[in-house]
Amino acid sequence: MSRKDYLDRKCTHREYYSQFVTDEIKGIVEHSIGIDALKASTDKHLNDIRLSKWDRLFMPSGTNAKLKEAGDYLTPAGKVCILKEAARQLLER
Repeated sequence: MSRKDYLDRKCTHREYYSQFVTDEIKGIVEHSIGIDALKASTDKHLNDIRLSKWDRLFMPSGTNAKLKEAGDYLTPAGKVCILKEAARQLLER
């Protein structure tokens, strides 16, 4: 899915950002945020976990290439969307 597909509403937010989630990113979220904190969240967007925690996390270098293929680039907001999608996947497993 391309960034244009997302902006044209041909895919959902989750569908778009999930294509950038890897096992490595899930591991970063699990280690840095923690499963207990994710499970304790009462906000469907995980906004009760401080933004500064998400902002501190690093993204693997391959993420930039995947985003570029989709016609996108890494921004602070996009990074948090990818990390929160990884968190949702961890919670669903």
